[in-house]
Amino acid sequence: MKMVTASKAAAYLALLRAIATNLPSKERKFTDPYAKLFLPPSLKLVERLSRIHLINRFISWYIDQRWTGALTSCIARTRLIDVMTENLVKDEGVNQLIIFGAGYDCRVHRLKLKERIMFVEVDDPVKQQLKRKTLETSPIKPDTQVNYLSVDFHTQKLEDILPELFLNTYYKTLFIWEGVTNYFTAPIADKIFQYFKNFPPGTFIIFTYVDEKVLSEPELFTGAANVAKLLKNNNEFLNFGIDPAKINDFLAGYNMKLIYDDNATVYRETCFGPQAAKMKGYEYYRVALAVVQ
Repeated sequence: MKMVTASKAAAYLALLRAIATNLPSKERKFTDPYAKLFLPPSLKLVERLSRIHLINRFISWYIDQRWTGALTSCIARTRLIDVMTENLVKDEGVNQLIIFGAGYDCRVHRLKLKERIMFVEVDDPVKQQLKRKTLETSPIKPDTQVNYLSVDFHTQKLEDILPELFLNTYYKTLFIWEGVTNYFTAPIADKIFQYFKNFPPGTFIIFTYVDEKVLSEPELFTGAANVAKLLKNNNEFLNFGIDPAKINDFLAGYNMKLIYDDNATVYRETCFGPQAAKMKGYEYYRVALAVVQ
């Protein structure tokens, strides 16, 4: 199984979600029937083999040996963001969900949210077109209407691409920005947070980020040095991180208030319970929830 670099991160994450979906029902934390649709041939074989319980266990073990914590962190993070999304829709009246850098995430289809919601996915045009074509020709037909918007985060201004309609006070908006911030440079991350800041008070943002220490001292975190080396060999890098001790001040600069922030150790325990004590790796990877004030 070849390591998938940052440029192929969407396919790699789809594989992890597919493997998690193929777990026995009593072990399964979520179901993503669409994940397998986006895999290249080499990874499709891995997914098919993972449908066999014992082989699934071996594949999961192998991934953990090579990229410690990648699978368990992905499963727990996905489950956490699913629950956050469902709760914000139910309890806070969210009626507009905008996913930035959506990749092959099909959360808007698989969660089956009953409320009337405006769904928007924002991503680069090449990846987005491939996703749309794959879903349109798939035997698994999603029935959720999604508004797709293409943007080059590096060269285009979000205000020029995303219609002001999204800013309408009728909408209670939730942004999901998962698995993307760490590959952007600080100026691009700043540009996107500035865009979020323009939304009405009460707008929620779920985002992931890495502890900035992993950028300069990966050896401090289990398995991080190996991941950094593999990325470097493919001319890919983690570019942006935040000091967790300063996350409140960071968000305050964008008129946001922190609601939740924890790393993989904590959200794995929430997801897996006592089993999480034996799970290591990706402690530098964090999930945060903030609200515009």
